[in-house]
Amino acid sequence: MYSALIIFVLVLLAEGAAQLCLWKMYRGRLEPWERLHEYDSLLGWRNLKSHHVPNRYGPGNNATHNLEGFRAETEYTRVVPPGRYRILFLGDSFTYGVDADDKDTFPSQMETLCPAIEAVNMGVAGYGIDQFYLRYQAQGTELDANLVLFAFIEDDFARMKMSVFQASYPKPQLIADGGAIKSVNVPVPAWGDAALTGWLEGFPNRLALVRLLRKVSDTYINNYPVFPMAERVFNAMNDQCQGANRRFAMVYLPSKIDFERSAPTEAARKVGQIAERLHIPLINLTDAFRARAPELAGLFRPDGGHYSKTGYRLVAAELLKGLRRELPVVPR
Repeated sequence: MYSALIIFVLVLLAEGAAQLCLWKMYRGRLEPWERLHEYDSLLGWRNLKSHHVPNRYGPGNNATHNLEGFRAETEYTRVVPPGRYRILFLGDSFTYGVDADDKDTFPSQMETLCPAIEAVNMGVAGYGIDQFYLRYQAQGTELDANLVLFAFIEDDFARMKMSVFQASYPKPQLIADGGAIKSVNVPVPAWGDAALTGWLEGFPNRLALVRLLRKVSDTYINNYPVFPMAERVFNAMNDQCQGANRRFAMVYLPSKIDFERSAPTEAARKVGQIAERLHIPLINLTDAFRARAPELAGLFRPDGGHYSKTGYRLVAAELLKGLRRELPVVPR
């Protein structure tokens, strides 16, 4: 009797400690008015469609999604408008533009710098390389485009290992199936935050101890072939885009981790090697940020890891230069 009681108390203490650990790592859940995502059985989560949250990132910094869930105040025709050069941007929160107003994301600012460009922002916060690929398959092929751009940070490769993002958002994973790429963990489990299921429906997956152990397994135990799988994805995207008469390119967006060490991160080195092997244009913006060393801190938000308005502006300007250098057809 006493042994069972002691075990029960120890489990409660472990659960409480795990809850505290997860709170320290990811803080609390979003209030309903803050939510920008909903559950998706193929992608894990997606941007809410036809959604507008005024002042989402502070006074005057709004978040707006169009009918397709793209970050935009406008709708897009299937055909590229005459005289425009359409770029589909696929990425994570840095592409989506967390902490920025709709007009201040780097795709939007690139459009401002070069009005001949039509920038379609398909970024979704929290996505990894695998979800970029799956989102393009689900929606990107529905729009004609001149260029498809994958914009990623160092952490987007690590996310490919994960079956759950931030311990609260179940997601798909990609595996090699012969010569093809196959999505597994689908339909994506619906117990996560994006699914808005109740606590009991998600038991025991809602237990912090279970979520924390899964996080440890995904991060340190799972022997997932991140970079070989990423290379398969990039190669498949390049072939698919060429077959559809559109170009494919990639951009490495520096995050704070890129400036915490003198040598490039493993992701930066590996993706450079992959791009060279596959002959895919890659623009690495790390040096452009380093060149602004005296004001580097001001390129990031002081209260988080995302870019400031100035940082997003720098990405837009330097990425435009890089694309024009790599792809002469990009409008001047």
